[in-house]
Amino acid sequence: MPTIRFKEHDYLSAGDESVLDTLLRNQISIPYGCRAGACQACTLQAAPDQIPDDCQPGLTEQQIRQGHFLACQCIPEQDIDVNAVDISEQKISATIIDKTQLDERTLRLRLSCRLRWRAGQYITLWINNIARCYSIASVARLDPFVELHIRAHPHGLFSQQLFNSAEILDVIHLQGPLGHFVYDQEFANQPLLLIGAGTGIAPLIGIARDAKDYGHHANIHLLALDHTTENYAQQQLDALRNSAAIFSYQTDLTDNTETIIGNQFPSLRGQRVYICGGEDFVQKIRKRCFMLGASPRDIITEAFINFGSQR
Repeated sequence: MPTIRFKEHDYLSAGDESVLDTLLRNQISIPYGCRAGACQACTLQAAPDQIPDDCQPGLTEQQIRQGHFLACQCIPEQDIDVNAVDISEQKISATIIDKTQLDERTLRLRLSCRLRWRAGQYITLWINNIARCYSIASVARLDPFVELHIRAHPHGLFSQQLFNSAEILDVIHLQGPLGHFVYDQEFANQPLLLIGAGTGIAPLIGIARDAKDYGHHANIHLLALDHTTENYAQQQLDALRNSAAIFSYQTDLTDNTETIIGNQFPSLRGQRVYICGGEDFVQKIRKRCFMLGASPRDIITEAFINFGSQR
């Protein structure tokens, strides 16, 4: 088994274990977040010839030249000497200017910070050495804040901290934004079908507002799904519908998604489809939309990562 050398100590990896998992198993405290290569919180550094080819997705050319890699994606093929990376310069300070509970499980957080973003992208929030990714619901041209919708989980360390401890004017840190789940003016004449589960509608609300502000020509329909038909963002959805004749929406249960799409959209040929939610949901609905005629290039997806008890 390959040996991982970190801070002058050697740790033996076990089977197909990532560098991150090996270090955490040995009770080494290093920053980490999504464990899926999205948040880049677990970036470490090593000699380029020791780094496997598939553990640098999303990193810049400069980072790759410097030997940076994502520890959660790196399953070493040989002994590897790894070093910590100082990411403090990549973090941005943000002030909480609004904290509103939208329902018993969902929190709206608005942050004031110096950041360039597009609605639908995601940022990484930091609390101590733990990071989590959240999609942006606000539109930079229209809103003087970054808006996030955060679902509380009973045993979620990160979400519970935000629900119970975060206060107005607290300063937190973030990285980003990242991602390409955004409105594209090139397709202003195509109808948009936006499908979101849970807080997966947050970036879709932003994308719909962005499209409206850019003067989108075709209809926009948002399908908001959850475990209850009373959607947490009902007021935002009503306001958007009342302000734009091209926008419509409906709420329903997540379990009914495939039936609803099949009944209301027997053909999705020519439609541009955005899908956001959990990984299983996105995979299932993407396949359904393809079977109904949507072109693969017109299906844009963003899958939320399941953190289990660590959210």
